[in-house]
Formats: sequence, structure tokens, C-alpha cells
Amino acid sequence: MYNQIKYLVKKFEHYFLNLLLIWSAFILYKNVPYYVSFLSHQTIKTLLILASSYSVLGFIYYLIIPTEKIRESKGSTIFKVLKRVSIDTIIYVKNFNSPYKKSIRMEHHEKTAILFLMVKIFFLPLMLNFFYENLNYVKNNLEIFKNPLDLISVEAFTFTLFPILVGIVFLIDTLWFSFGYTFEAEFLKNKVKSVEPTILGWVVALICYPPFNNILTKYADWYANEDIQFSTLSLTFIVKISLILLLSIYLWATLALGTKCSNLTNRGIVSRGPYSIIRHPAYISKNLFWWITIIPVFSLPAIISASTWSFIYYLRAVTEEKHLLKDPDYVKYCKKVRYRFIPFVI
Repeated sequence: MYNQIKYLVKKFEHYFLNLLLIWSAFILYKNVPYYVSFLSHQTIKTLLILASSYSVLGFIYYLIIPTEKIRESKGSTIFKVLKRVSIDTIIYVKNFNSPYKKSIRMEHHEKTAILFLMVKIFFLPLMLNFFYENLNYVKNNLEIFKNPLDLISVEAFTFTLFPILVGIVFLIDTLWFSFGYTFEAEFLKNKVKSVEPTILGWVVALICYPPFNNILTKYADWYANEDIQFSTLSLTFIVKISLILLLSIYLWATLALGTKCSNLTNRGIVSRGPYSIIRHPAYISKNLFWWITIIPVFSLPAIISASTWSFIYYLRAVTEEKHLLKDPDYVKYCKKVRYRFIPFVI
């Protein structure tokens, strides 16, 4: 009887520790004032469904899988390292003045597990929230497609169809990334190999998203606006066609990542689609989109703002590459794809 209990405890240890992490994160989203005010009801409901699904399906999985096939879970890794680091910290403090004090260290896979947990906790609700914002916008404007012939004009595209297409692009983009942050598995070929290890890499990534981007916009106001209008309807139409082309490249880059979508991580090197031409197609297309949309309000403050955000994305590219260059596959990729942003230029 004792051996049976010990066997079950060992078998379900990984499940219960994962469960503890998942529901702790959900409680965080439900109670922290920022998330309470920021996350929509749809996002919270989806997070609840995801947590509940793992509670049921995870239990079934660990019930049927043989013990010898169970690999250490993220939850088990994180709690073990936290326990060990806590003990090591106490010992370190007690022996602070001793020349023989033991340093506090973590293995690569332990650091990766903890850092990816941080990535997931921050980005998953954010992407789901963006997804539902775009979904609601598109759903509320679907009536424009009831009479498709009415959309066949320069004016209809410019003022009616264009904003819906923008919403659809970001609807697909955020759904794709939401999937990437939610699921990690061998069969999906998106296991996390490493996570951005530097403070600068994290800062330049996080400052591009709420609530941190609000801090920067206090000093570099936001001027980019897709609802731009130029001196003539024809010129506005041509510009908005170019903007859709840039967004198409942006979405193409997202889809090319497949299941590997996520910020701050190396989940395997992607060299297909636009990544076979340049190394940062999403960044350059997004930045060109912003620069074009500030043309009607071209001013020194607008130029400073756009330059600031472009510099941040440049730093994102640099820090990402510094991280990824530790992977021999990325070194080979850089030799094959030489240019970061514009073919044969830079």
C-alpha cells in the first residue's frame, strides 16, 4: 500500500506542480489591479478554460502514461530550483564572510524554465486580449461584406475596407502568438531551447507592450496612425495599398514562424518565407508602416518619436541576434541570410 501511494505521488508530482503554477498565474490575473482593469471578460474566460482544460486533460495524461516515460515538467524544474536556491541563499548568507562560501548557481535548463514562465505569464494574457479586441472589431464590421460590389472602388477601399483588413491582419497575428505562448511540445517542434538572458534584451522587448510602452509615450508621443489622409483620394489610396503590402509581409513573417511564435525565446531557427530573404522582416515592415503613417503630420516631434521607436526595434534585433548567435544553427543562418532589414542594403 505504501509503495502504491509512493508510486502515485511520484507519478503525479509533475502534474500537481504544473497545476500550482497555472492556477497561481490565473489568481494573479484575477486579483492584480492592472490585470483586473486591462483584461477583458473574454480573455479571463479563455484563461480559465485553458487552466481548467489542463486540470482535466493533464490528469488523464499522467494517469495513463507509464512512469518511465514521464519527463521532468516545467513546474517540477521550477519548484526544485527555487527550493535549492532558497537553501543555498541561506547558507551563503550565513557563510558570507567565509572564503569557502558556496556560490548560488542554476543550470541552463533551470534558468530557461524560470525565464520562459515569466515570458508566458506576461505575454499570454496580453496576446489573448489583443486577439479579442481585433476579433470584436472585425465582427462588428462584417456587415460591409454583405454587398461585396460596394467595396470595388477607390473610396470604399480607402475608408471602409482598409481598416477591416488591418484588423484581420492583427487578429490572425495575435491568435498565432497566443497559440505559441500557450503550447509547447516535442510534437509541435517548439520546445524552448533558451530565453533572452540579458536585462537590456528584456527591457527593449517589454517596453514595446503595455503597460511599459505607456511610460515611453510620455516622453516620445505616438504619432503613427493608419487613418491617415493625404492631399488627394488617389494618393491616400496608393499609400494605403502600400501599407497593406507591408502588413502582409508582417503577417507572412508571423505565419512563417509556425508554432515557434513567442518573444524573447529561441525555439528553433526559422529560415523559410520572408526569413529566407532578411532576418527581421516583421520589424522592418512594422517600422516602415509607422514612418509612412506620420508623413501627413511630419514634424520634429513626430520624427523624434518615430526615430525613438525605430531605435528600440533596432536594439531588439541586436539583442535577439546576440542571444541566438549562441545557437550554431543561427550562425549558419546568418551566413546564408546576410541582411537584417533590407536586402543588399542593411
